[in-house]
Amino acid sequence: MSLPNRLVHEHSLYLRQHAYNPVDWYPWGEEAFKIAREQDKPVFLSIGYAACHWCHVMEHTCFEDESVAHLLNAHFISIKVDREEHPDIDAIYMNVCQAMTGSGGWPLSLFLTPDKRPFYAATYIPRDSSPGMPGMLDILPYLADVWKTRKGEVHAIADQIITAILKHNERNQPGNIQDIVENAAKNLINRYDPVHGGFSRAPKFPSVSTLMFLFRYSWYQNESNILSMVVKTLDQIAYGGIRDHLDGGFHRYATDNAWKLPHFEKMLYDQAMAVLVYTEAWQVTGSLSYKHIAISALEYMMHSLQEKEGGFYSSEDADSPGGEGAYYLWTYDEISHLCGSDAEIVCQLFHLSKNGNVSGVHGMKPGDNVLYPQENPIEKLKSLGISDPQEYYQKIIHTLRTARANREKPATDDKILTDWNSMAVWALAYAGSVFQIDRYIMQAIKTADFLFSTMVRSDGTVLHRWHDGDVGIAGTSSDYLSLSWSCMVLYQVTGDEKWFIRSQDLEKEASLRFYDHQNGGYFQTESLVDLPVRLKDHTDGPVPSVNGIAYLLLRSLGEITGDEEYIKKSQDIERYYAKSEEWVAYSSPSFLMGLCENKHRGRAVLMGDPKNPEYSKMWSELWSCFCPGFIRIPVRGNKSSIIKNILGSDVLDSIPKVLICARNQCYPPVTSVEKLQEFLRKSDVFKGDEVSNATESPDK
Repeated sequence: MSLPNRLVHEHSLYLRQHAYNPVDWYPWGEEAFKIAREQDKPVFLSIGYAACHWCHVMEHTCFEDESVAHLLNAHFISIKVDREEHPDIDAIYMNVCQAMTGSGGWPLSLFLTPDKRPFYAATYIPRDSSPGMPGMLDILPYLADVWKTRKGEVHAIADQIITAILKHNERNQPGNIQDIVENAAKNLINRYDPVHGGFSRAPKFPSVSTLMFLFRYSWYQNESNILSMVVKTLDQIAYGGIRDHLDGGFHRYATDNAWKLPHFEKMLYDQAMAVLVYTEAWQVTGSLSYKHIAISALEYMMHSLQEKEGGFYSSEDADSPGGEGAYYLWTYDEISHLCGSDAEIVCQLFHLSKNGNVSGVHGMKPGDNVLYPQENPIEKLKSLGISDPQEYYQKIIHTLRTARANREKPATDDKILTDWNSMAVWALAYAGSVFQIDRYIMQAIKTADFLFSTMVRSDGTVLHRWHDGDVGIAGTSSDYLSLSWSCMVLYQVTGDEKWFIRSQDLEKEASLRFYDHQNGGYFQTESLVDLPVRLKDHTDGPVPSVNGIAYLLLRSLGEITGDEEYIKKSQDIERYYAKSEEWVAYSSPSFLMGLCENKHRGRAVLMGDPKNPEYSKMWSELWSCFCPGFIRIPVRGNKSSIIKNILGSDVLDSIPKVLICARNQCYPPVTSVEKLQEFLRKSDVFKGDEVSNATESPDK
């Protein structure tokens, strides 16, 4: 093993994993670029993250190799970046890679001039060349020679790349914002996979924001066929190999069309987003299976990713000592030994075989099986003649979970990130309210309190990363706006005005630091950041884009306060998307969600004595309905300046009642659970009378 390099003292697990490489690594910072300028060397920039399987592969094949290390150390200044610590850096150079190569992914490999401008980009690079894929041992000498002998061409290429990135999303004439939703829905419908669900070919990501957008579009447009597409997709994901059927939670994506073989890392943000969409699926359909799936993901988060202080760790790795996915794979002989007389049924239930159900696929070994029920396991057990399928299924799960607990778990990336934890707060608070489970709401409050006590400074500055008591890295707009949005959700859940004030304060800070007053929208970084370009995060990945979240937030703040400044900024975001290429708007379903909700925005204020049983029942009824775009506010005190602003007067009495305002009108107070149920059924305010025939009606 080599002597430790500069990464040994870094807080990032991903960087520390490279601390004993023979490569003379630097962390991102001015020191590395200063030395590159002084020594007139190009920079090799390697970006990845701890749970990334192919990042580990490239480390073992290239960065632990003495020949590769010698070339890097002799001719380049090498910088290692954790993309989760520096999403702003990753976003810029991922844009570069996609523009130059037509694709992207991690590990991300770039070669830069000493002033940070890129001139060569790739993703995974092997040690040795093969047909169609140059290796590091050939690329490094070639680029070193190009730098020495054709430096002028290198700088010219770098200039062209930066110019192209800046112009990439511009078009001369703005589009019609009213057409964007319809066109995006049609675009998705044309891409739908009718066999396996989903809206892309392999590899398949859950793309939760897309599903949440289509929930809204199908609901408001009464499009039962689109609703059926979303429901089928959610079922295929829930009963595919992409879900961990033992401990709950979801893997990052499926490598195949049928959601069978996952890429095995488990990310915090994927759990949070899955909780949100399956909670909404329960609201729309009333199917208890979706409630169980959402709760199982929450339980996984709290059991496996929670830090004792209140935050949540970032991820669990794809790899374990036995290789990629080894912790999650089973052989036929293992099942036979563990399950005895039940083994045949277990194999039928999860489609396990002696030869393996994923053997030879993406590096899986002969005999490898993933747990792949493909349909609701309880219904499958019923069809197999099991008298008590629920109890039988729980016995199977307990047996397999107990056996798997004896395996060595994949590593946990134990850093805590502000924006990802804000997503967790959103999911916990929302699901806790919908399902009326106080434990989840209390955890949401605990996590938010942790973020404000550690990540938010007294001057309003938000930091991005916490690890083992150390806080660092300047927050991006995602940290500010995601935390602001989670506070908005907590305000609706608790009625505590503290969260609303915090939401306003964070949005104000975000606007001061990141808002584009000329073209609308929020930049990812502050203007003072020394990067070659300043980008806006406008497309959704596994989580909503910054400007998608900002749009939802601004609309909600405007609905509560009536402040035209919030509405103006949201309209600026609309104009920004309208002036971008059409694919940009299609790629931000969180923004499309907001556009869908605009026609149905309003608020429901519940007042009265919280100790009155009728109050709790009415509150539960409000949350169980699917009514996106509506603000729910519980009045739990008579001194709320916000409520006074909304209602125009102080709260007058303690009798439970719901005051609903929407579509520029306010309805008579609803004073009982029965009347509220009738209102929700008959009124089109919430579209509660238009449950598709393709789904179950809500079980209330």
